[in-house]
Amino acid sequence: MKVVLKILIIFSLAFSSALAQYSGQLSTAETVLKGTSVGSGFVAVYEDGFGVIGQYRIGFGGYSDIGGKAGIVDYDKGDQTGFFVGIDYKYQIMEVRIQDPLDMSIGGLLDFAHFEHFSLLSIGGFLSGSYPIEMSSGKKITPYGRLILRIDREDPDNFDPDTDFNIGLNVGGKLEISTSASAYAELQLDNIQTAFFMGVSFGL
Repeated sequence: MKVVLKILIIFSLAFSSALAQYSGQLSTAETVLKGTSVGSGFVAVYEDGFGVIGQYRIGFGGYSDIGGKAGIVDYDKGDQTGFFVGIDYKYQIMEVRIQDPLDMSIGGLLDFAHFEHFSLLSIGGFLSGSYPIEMSSGKKITPYGRLILRIDREDPDNFDPDTDFNIGLNVGGKLEISTSASAYAELQLDNIQTAFFMGVSFGL
């Protein structure tokens, strides 16, 4: 596991570009159970700004869930204030509960961010992994990570649109507070801009 994380970090730092996602991962590789849903709220600290994010995830099939995110970002010291929306699909392909070495899922996403002087559209696929660790209290802490390959199209005002292929990495942890609530902390690594997310989720 340590070797895999090191490889992901090296690839992320080597190939990421200036464009960064605003929405983060904000979930482990484990999918939400069919017929249940989870709501969450996060604060985001970007290198040049702050944000508030809401997320809703619902399980709709065997080992599948879908999530929607929306947020407001105050960027570039107040010179850029905007919003973003995103949707992603996740399918779990490995599960610790059936003796797999870790939880692993694959999926795809679509994000759109709009600011006063530019907009950004991201389309990508990802691989995420996590592993729950039971503490002496009986509660679980779950380190997780995500490697994403995406196409970003930036459309600045009065300039030609710019399309780039990017690789990104998110690493974080989930702490179980109760049977229905969890706390999250996550770091998003980017070649130019990094971001930190912190929040809580509740079963609905």
